[in-house]
Amino acid sequence: MTTHTKRRGRRSFAAILAAMLMASVLAVVAGSPAQAANTASEVKVDHDGNAATAMAREFAGQDRYDTALRLAKNFAAEKGGLGAVPAAFVASGDTMVDTDSSWCGTDAVSAVLINGSSVALAFGVAVQTTAYRLQLPLLMTAAGELPDAAAEFISENDVELVQIVGGTDAVSADVVSALTTLGVDTVSRVEGDSAAAVSVALAQLANNGCGDDLAPVSTDRVVLVRGNPDGVAAAPVLASSLTGGALVTPLIVDGTLPASVRDYLAATPKAVGGISLNLGIVAVGGTAAVSQSVMDAAVEASSSSGALTVQIGAGNNPTTDALEGDNNRDGVTDADDPVRPQTGTAVFALYFSGDVTSGSDAADGGGLAVTTALRDMIEVNGIPAVVTSAVTGVTGGGCADNVVYVALGQGLSAGDVISIASSTLKLGTDEDQRTVVPASTTVQAAPKDTGRPQVSIIGIASPRSGSSPGADAFTLTVTDPGGLAPDTLTAAGFACTRGAGSTSTSSSSTVDPVSAFGTAAIPAETGGEPTTSFTTTVSLTNPLVAGDRLVLKSSRVKDRAGNLSSAKPGTAIEAEASPRISSVLMSGLKHSALNSWTLPATAADATTASDAANAVTITAKAAGDAAGAAGNAWRVVFDTASTYMASKPLDIDVRVDTKGKRATVRFVNGAATVHDLVAALRANEDFDSRFAVALPCSGTTRTPLAVTNANRNVSAAPTNAGRTQFAIEVNFNRYISAVDADAHDALLRDLLAAAAARAKVDNTDAVIGADASGEAGTPAAGGLSMASTGQTAVTGPTKKVRYEGETAVAGLLPMARDLVDTAAGHEGQTADTTANPPVPAIIETQAVALGYAADAAPTSGTHDPVEEDKNANSENRIAVSSSVKAHN
Repeated sequence: MTTHTKRRGRRSFAAILAAMLMASVLAVVAGSPAQAANTASEVKVDHDGNAATAMAREFAGQDRYDTALRLAKNFAAEKGGLGAVPAAFVASGDTMVDTDSSWCGTDAVSAVLINGSSVALAFGVAVQTTAYRLQLPLLMTAAGELPDAAAEFISENDVELVQIVGGTDAVSADVVSALTTLGVDTVSRVEGDSAAAVSVALAQLANNGCGDDLAPVSTDRVVLVRGNPDGVAAAPVLASSLTGGALVTPLIVDGTLPASVRDYLAATPKAVGGISLNLGIVAVGGTAAVSQSVMDAAVEASSSSGALTVQIGAGNNPTTDALEGDNNRDGVTDADDPVRPQTGTAVFALYFSGDVTSGSDAADGGGLAVTTALRDMIEVNGIPAVVTSAVTGVTGGGCADNVVYVALGQGLSAGDVISIASSTLKLGTDEDQRTVVPASTTVQAAPKDTGRPQVSIIGIASPRSGSSPGADAFTLTVTDPGGLAPDTLTAAGFACTRGAGSTSTSSSSTVDPVSAFGTAAIPAETGGEPTTSFTTTVSLTNPLVAGDRLVLKSSRVKDRAGNLSSAKPGTAIEAEASPRISSVLMSGLKHSALNSWTLPATAADATTASDAANAVTITAKAAGDAAGAAGNAWRVVFDTASTYMASKPLDIDVRVDTKGKRATVRFVNGAATVHDLVAALRANEDFDSRFAVALPCSGTTRTPLAVTNANRNVSAAPTNAGRTQFAIEVNFNRYISAVDADAHDALLRDLLAAAAARAKVDNTDAVIGADASGEAGTPAAGGLSMASTGQTAVTGPTKKVRYEGETAVAGLLPMARDLVDTAAGHEGQTADTTANPPVPAIIETQAVALGYAADAAPTSGTHDPVEEDKNANSENRIAVSSSVKAHN
């Protein structure tokens, strides 16, 4: 760009010319995608008032004449209708020559000069929106000489300033000389190697150089237009009526997206006024003028963050703790749970990729309330759904969460399609509003339950020798994954035959020898969860002997789907000595609660604004080394450098010490706000991979923090609520009769010994029984807690003992390959030096499991090293198995 000045001209246009000079320089600087708008999308409109049809481009005419008509209607509508427009210009659709007058009829002493030939049409399209906004005449010239008509206009109107658009190939130096001869004070030129580059220079002028003269200028819209008559007709609309009076920048494109335009879009700011920029891109003309590939490339170049994505699944009512939406029975309610048919009113959940806000409609344009927006976005079978409420949060709501619980005023049937329709509406937080990618799901009927309830009958007979009798009852267990129907079992539901050698009721008896039940009634489901397993005892008149047989008759148990049980027999087996552990299996870790930290809430603190409304919350993420219980060991500390100066450029230093479990945030310099703090935390990869930062629900995030170097190493307040749950299953090689209370602690000591050794803590009863991060969030002080430690004795017969645990210190968790070394069960004995030979002392241990065999008691002076009715020595490595699930 070159400027020729004869004498000082009018200040406003001179300022514009200077801005144009800067814009032409900026136009050649490539933008960085990392600085692009937060999100971008093509702007479309509802062209026919039918929500079932797709949105369309507003100015997508069938040809250039239809496009011009659509533009004219838009312009007239903004002015109050066609009757409010006093005049209209009619020009040829094949050439631009007829459009060389001033649209505004102004007598301004400044003018814009372009090449009037058809080949240079695109340069005129690029500048005419700015010329219209400034009410400047747009004059045309030949490349090599100034036409008489243009020269007469300049002389008669005493034009002092002329802006040339295009390089010397379009408007030569001879024309500049002619202008100077006519008395023009200043001649300036926006060169650019193409019309696209010139349009970028003018766009930068509008946004950076002379906003006061062109104001208002839209910050969230740009327009893509071809350098053809479509663009000529668009100028009045882009300058005044497209966005309610704000000028919208036109960018010249052709069959592809020009590099200069791509760079400009990639350099758009990520946020404007602290609010994430969601850039709307408008096309003038249909896909024949601005192809879809050009639009897609523009959207891609404009975006630094993706739009919100969403999955639709079953959900839990935020006002309850029940897992009513856990339709796939995996212990959690999430997007993997399908939406089931529901009558009357239906509910489901939306799982967004980022936080959304439940609050009221924002008066300052910060976004719509979730319910308001979703009423326009949620459809069922292509028809707007009746949304009665939409609440964020899965445990009572919240101000910033990514799960929205939706209630409908209508039912859902199998096969119905729930969808989030394409929309220009945005959801998110006040700081980060985004459009939502369309999504859908189909309502699925629950799989038909055709499986019968499963029945197990186990009996252990008295040993053929020994002093301890066997059991006098069979153990009956009924299971069904879909849930059992409440019922009562009676003796009439069983038949019993006795084995050889039985001294019980004779075979000629007409009454089945079933005397009583431990518990006869199958319980009803509670808390929304069905009863899936039921165990009771069936007592006989005499102790069992091998061969005794008990049969549950057919159709005596029913599940919730109406399936009836088959006849099931069970035969008493002989007791076996010395059961041993055959395997120890552990579930995967389930991080059921996460630790969070609240920034201190005093005005003097370095992390809180003076109005005490800007405190943010830091929460451990559900994956990584701060997840669940591990997060309770982490500290988040805020510090201010001793050399801190608010007047210096902003500098917030965030560091993460993984070994020491400490995240440190230091205010080095600058007048930081909550917005700055959150941005710095999220920008640190080590921090962001472990912790999420929630913005405040209310108050401004732009108030400066009360940072002072008197505040050093201030710890954020933790909840210590992190919880990691797991389960351990101990499998024996034969049936055991019981695990008593003392045996539980002994077995757990063996199970957790390796974990305790790794953590360098004593594995005592007190440590095993320590209270983990419970409901009140109390830390376990280095201990382990297993839910089964305080339980009553496990009664058999069973081959499996399950322990469910939670811990507050991840370092104490059992791990795969930990060695479980279980000692043989026996009673302790003191040394007997009088015996011949002497009997050494035996370290006292508790029996970890009682078997079914009996052994004679040790006699004085001798010792039976292993009592056969107790667990035998065994060594096993813990294995993690998907078949073992952590409890809910």
